[in-house]
Amino acid sequence: MEKTVIELFAGVGGFRVGLNNVRGFDKNGKAIEERDWKFVWANQWEPSTTMQPAYDCYKIRFGEECLNVNIQEVNKKEIPDHTLLVGGFPCQDYSVARGLSGEKGIHGKKGVLFWEIAEILTKKKPPFVLLENVDRLLKSPSTQRGRDFGIMLRTFADKGYNVEWRVINAAEYGARQKRRRIFIFAWKKGTNYNKKIRR
Repeated sequence: MEKTVIELFAGVGGFRVGLNNVRGFDKNGKAIEERDWKFVWANQWEPSTTMQPAYDCYKIRFGEECLNVNIQEVNKKEIPDHTLLVGGFPCQDYSVARGLSGEKGIHGKKGVLFWEIAEILTKKKPPFVLLENVDRLLKSPSTQRGRDFGIMLRTFADKGYNVEWRVINAAEYGARQKRRRIFIFAWKKGTNYNKKIRR
């Protein structure tokens, strides 16, 4: 299976840095990628601002395959085929920083962007998916704790995926800050990986 990737809500390329073990940059500022994951498409767009520094950084470090457009306006059928979809979908509507009175969860302006991922799963059917978000996603919304995450898990199941998830604290892996994040790994039920996994 070819190791092709698309990166959604790419920021400055965090998933790409990890997957391809980026440890430095050449004299032109381009990332030196030590592994062979082939990133065929990426998207980074920050609404309500003319400045797009994260996109600018991604483009300098990795190249032209990153688009700076609203993912809601992208024709999902035109996204290249890929074996792995990765993304740190926007967390503001789930984050503790917003406060209980301001939380919007999966119905918020950015929370609804999860459905863009779901649409890509429908149109492109990638075998594997790896997503990241704040750990408060598990408790969103506060008035119906776990509802939003339950909706997401059900969405994966309805689209033919099995799912595993873990909350990981970056401090336990050498980072200098306590940064708890949920990682969601999903895979198509028809893959060889699914057949080999222990039940």
